[in-house]
Amino acid sequence: MRQIISRKTAITITTILLAFVAILSIFPLRMWTNVKEYSAGGDYTQDSGVVNYEYTLMQKFVTQYDRLSSVDVYVSEMINGRYIGVSVYDENANEILKTFVDTDGHNLPGFINVPLELNLEVGKEYYIGLKGCRSKYIVGLEDLSGEAGYAGSLYYNWEEILGRHIYARYNYRMPVSKSVSLCAILVIALVCFIILAITEIFYKKFPDKNALSTGESVLRVVANPIAAVCFGALMIMVFPLRVFDLRVADIIFYEIGLIITAGMVFYGINHKVVSHKFGISFWNGINEKNRIVYALQMLMIALAIWHASDYMNGLYDIYHTLSERRMVICLLLLIILTFTFTDVFNVFNLLWLIVSGIGAISYYRANVLGPDEKEFDLHNMALKYLSIIVILSGFIVINLIRSLVSSVARNIRSNKKVFNTCRRISAFGCILILLFAMLIIFRNTRTWGISLALIFGGLYFRLYYWNGKKDWYKILSGGLMLNFAISLGYSLLHRYFPGYVSGRFGFIFHTVTVTAEYLTFMGAVATVMLAIKVVAFPKGLHFTELFKTAWKEIILFGWIMAYAIFTVSRTAYVAICAVILAVILVVVSQYKRQFFRIIAVMLVSVIVCFPAAFTLQRIIPTMVTQPVFYVIDDADANIRGGASWDNPNFMCVERFINLFGLKILGIEADDYFYPVDTYNYDEKGQPVLDNYGYPIENSVEEYYQQGAILLPQPVGDYLVANGFTHAEYLMLMDTLNGYVDEDNRLDVISNGRITIFNSYLKDINVFGHEAMGAELPNGEIAVHAHNTYIQVAYDNGIITGVVFVLLILAALISGAGMYKKNKEKNPLTLISFAITIGFVVAGMTEWVFHLCNPMTVALMLSFAGMIFKEKTNE
Repeated sequence: MRQIISRKTAITITTILLAFVAILSIFPLRMWTNVKEYSAGGDYTQDSGVVNYEYTLMQKFVTQYDRLSSVDVYVSEMINGRYIGVSVYDENANEILKTFVDTDGHNLPGFINVPLELNLEVGKEYYIGLKGCRSKYIVGLEDLSGEAGYAGSLYYNWEEILGRHIYARYNYRMPVSKSVSLCAILVIALVCFIILAITEIFYKKFPDKNALSTGESVLRVVANPIAAVCFGALMIMVFPLRVFDLRVADIIFYEIGLIITAGMVFYGINHKVVSHKFGISFWNGINEKNRIVYALQMLMIALAIWHASDYMNGLYDIYHTLSERRMVICLLLLIILTFTFTDVFNVFNLLWLIVSGIGAISYYRANVLGPDEKEFDLHNMALKYLSIIVILSGFIVINLIRSLVSSVARNIRSNKKVFNTCRRISAFGCILILLFAMLIIFRNTRTWGISLALIFGGLYFRLYYWNGKKDWYKILSGGLMLNFAISLGYSLLHRYFPGYVSGRFGFIFHTVTVTAEYLTFMGAVATVMLAIKVVAFPKGLHFTELFKTAWKEIILFGWIMAYAIFTVSRTAYVAICAVILAVILVVVSQYKRQFFRIIAVMLVSVIVCFPAAFTLQRIIPTMVTQPVFYVIDDADANIRGGASWDNPNFMCVERFINLFGLKILGIEADDYFYPVDTYNYDEKGQPVLDNYGYPIENSVEEYYQQGAILLPQPVGDYLVANGFTHAEYLMLMDTLNGYVDEDNRLDVISNGRITIFNSYLKDINVFGHEAMGAELPNGEIAVHAHNTYIQVAYDNGIITGVVFVLLILAALISGAGMYKKNKEKNPLTLISFAITIGFVVAGMTEWVFHLCNPMTVALMLSFAGMIFKEKTNE
């Protein structure tokens, strides 16, 4: 970035890059779209469908493309009320989207456009459901002359009506055609060529204006206007346009969040790069000649954690298999990247590549499934991954053997002990080897323990001989932070911030529990990175000087903590607080009188970053309208698909405060009334129309005739009305009526974990169990113990459980000791201690020890520096 370039060169590079990005957006990203209309092709008929509170029309249809932009529904007449309710259901009649459209201002009879922007599976059957919303209306139908159109059958209150179809048009969003794309690319290329030609002519005629500049200056000239336009537009959208929310509190909060974010972005663009004199950076402390290889290793760590996270989201064995094998491939590539060019490209590896390649092809052909088999594509993909794993493993084994032979030969020549490596294994390393052996011996049909021992054993063995092992914790911290950056980008693009059903944000996971585990070890790394910057900063200098040096670590820590707060998870809060406190105490033991300084910086970091993170997570995904929902996601149907940007079912400040107060502080919050629908409800959230669309005073419903007051409900009435949702009530009742001991307050607080612990403990034995799960008092099976230590002892036996506990204790001692020895030159070694603390706390309430649990992957990677004793002069 500091390289000196001419203005002509700067303009040329900038123009080419912008043109390249523009072309990529057209192809292969295909971001530009248009809408194509489809219909059943029938004839409009006077026969009509009446829709109200009691009667619903359901239309089956088969998707033609993967993005249903909207549906135009022909409404003949609005008899009562003004809203039509539309839902989309999957083939099992599960509601996957719900929306309401105000018909006021539309010319009826006529088509009413219902925005959906819903991603569907091509060729699959779905249902469009039309229902009342305190209204009654008539929908037009069309005659298919007894023929089954592409849209399938029509159902009136689930009774099939033959030969009829809702008079509707299906609008699919598709990328622009190839011809239009080609024309656009040619235009972009032509404009680029013209600009370059003009630039060439201008500076050839006026060479004296071709002044020199730096890459940083060019970046500022290009990035500042773009950032200004983006943030200016967002701020105007928040207010005065109020496209995201109408409430004053939210508007003010979002504006503050955008101002803070803009400040971070502009500082990142315009700040002067300073050398890091204080603390250790995982990037600036790396030798330039190693940066490319180290960057690739960081990428492999990031991808390994990503695929481990994907494993946690999988609900079926085939998806678990695919994620596990992808993760293993990344870890194997991580090991291979520690070898030199000559280590990889030699005759031994060439022979192995030929032999293994032939074997892999033969094996694949013998086991490949045809297109008629169920899930043939997934099965065949798993076979390919297995072949790659075998080939990569062979490379690693060959090179590890060569490293060992070379080491033995050197020891013989220098008259050293042949088994020098074994002599250098630390006490911690011995316990870890013992645990590996116990996991293999007492595996009880489980194979993941074998894979864990082989993969990480191979990594540890290779790092012993690797010249770059002194930089391992820089690589590890960089890889973990890269994974968080990737995950954050994915979350901002694809994960809505729902206020309901539970309101607890799962980040990139389908449960907040796994999110809490993930953010715990990410928070551990961020805590270490920030703490070592703070304690290394000399006293007497202003905070602004500290910010100039540690601004990236401050923002990173604050952003991770903000997302941890979004989970409203006690597991996350306790584990992260334990990590922060433990790290600070260890650091302060080496650097006196730094406790309050570290705490102050961390508090400022969280206070500043929370509004920014909340605002972006609330508004960016709603604008992108490409949400990703998992099978057991708890986001309600009102905000699936391309929900309106101001939908009250998204998270808001009031809802989050009430939720946090109730879940964490135990404060009973007031009911949450937000009358977004002022036509159906008054300012107090009370309905002014009954379910049939009649005014309350003229209601045809017996309930209203008796003068009863019905509190608005969030289901089916278009109004988000309270802070304790119906779904939360059902989940609580399901729990309490299941296995929770209501007389044991601790069991109630822990959501029944005490009962689960007792069920597992009573069945623990010496050798372990083949089958997972213990029987609860109500006869159900608890799939896992919600406690890592109990789970290991239950699965692999008491002896293995004891060894596992000893390993964790040894890891804490060794991690603190390793930091003490390296606090001056390599303080990032504290990462191992920090991650272990997080593992210890999270493991008390969750099962976090498994090959494909991201916390286990991070933990095992952090162990790498403690397996062998540090070399001494002999």
